[in-house]
Amino acid sequence: MKESDFEDSFHPTDAEIRAWAYSGEDEPMQDWDILLAAPGNLPLLLELAGDPACPARETLLGSLYCVVGHEQSKEQFRETAEVAARSGNAWLETWARRVREILDHPEAFNRKDWCGFPGYATKPTG
Repeated sequence: MKESDFEDSFHPTDAEIRAWAYSGEDEPMQDWDILLAAPGNLPLLLELAGDPACPARETLLGSLYCVVGHEQSKEQFRETAEVAARSGNAWLETWARRVREILDHPEAFNRKDWCGFPGYATKPTG
């Protein structure tokens, strides 16, 4: 999929993100992973990053980590982390554990771990 395949590439719909994620194609634009790193996309990011059959799984896992890394208030992720912890998916369970760690110990937060390379997304079960 190309950037022109989206009605509004800066505000892609869930259906457009899902179509791209399963297309097997490269990111449609530079910083696509960062664009997807928005709290409103959390349910979709959990769904797609948790699907071993999704070709874009690693990219979307990076977006999932980046959502947390970019947001000032981490408390909003508590409920989502609880859902991820019960998912039965090792990548999502690890993400949830890491979220809970920074909720319990905010002083341990290091943005580079969440948004940098290499960061947590490159160690999905570490």
